[in-house]
Amino acid sequence: MFKYVFLLLFFFLIGCGFHPLYVAHEDTLTQTAAIHIDPIAGQGGYQTELILQKRLNPEQQRASTKYRLTVTIHQPSYSNQSIRSDNFATLEKMTVKMDYKLVDIQKNQTLISSTVDSNGLFNLVKEPYATVTAKDKLYDNLIRAMADDIATHILSYFKGENP
Repeated sequence: MFKYVFLLLFFFLIGCGFHPLYVAHEDTLTQTAAIHIDPIAGQGGYQTELILQKRLNPEQQRASTKYRLTVTIHQPSYSNQSIRSDNFATLEKMTVKMDYKLVDIQKNQTLISSTVDSNGLFNLVKEPYATVTAKDKLYDNLIRAMADDIATHILSYFKGENP
């Protein structure tokens, strides 16, 4: 019985035109390998650059530069989310934004220009080290999520599936 359900689901997914975004087509990888990522300033810049390189050129192909990707990380903003009766905050929300632009160098034409943001919460506790550690971990997670969003947008663009 399980085999029939699996086969039915399989044929349904094929029939509806489903194809995974992360399956690399040679043409898409050739185009994304030609992207030069400008150095990204600020905290999290190097991490963002590495994630984008791994996602856009996983096989580390050498190609002549046809596109330039510029990413700007904005300073995180914070807001108190939970206040105790003695007026001390116990939970804080961090919001981080990135602007990015993909330019065709030969045509001097902007292909993608967008902003991505992400937010999350961390606890404010009595121990300063624990609070700083939670804040840093959250920042790293937000950076990783936004870098993945940027890479997905660029891959979708080159596959002809503009979101």
